[in-house]
Amino acid sequence: MKPAMKSAMILALLVTTSACARQERPRIVSDFCLNAKRLTAEPAPAPGVDDPGNQFDTDETFVQVIEHNNVVDRLCPDGGAE
Repeated sequence: MKPAMKSAMILALLVTTSACARQERPRIVSDFCLNAKRLTAEPAPAPGVDDPGNQFDTDETFVQVIEHNNVVDRLCPDGGAE
């Protein structure tokens, strides 16, 4: 066997066997659950209630808080940051 052919075969063998030996990429852990926490909201007791002291959250804010809490519940089994 010619030396060039032998070198090419050895190189091909090394390339194909090293592909099997590659380690899995390390997984990146998200810090979302370290920072996220469930939020609280206070909806108005009834539609159109006067809120002069701005004590109640708007309907839009209340819906966004519920959506946020659903994400925290889904992604963070322990409920997020305490």
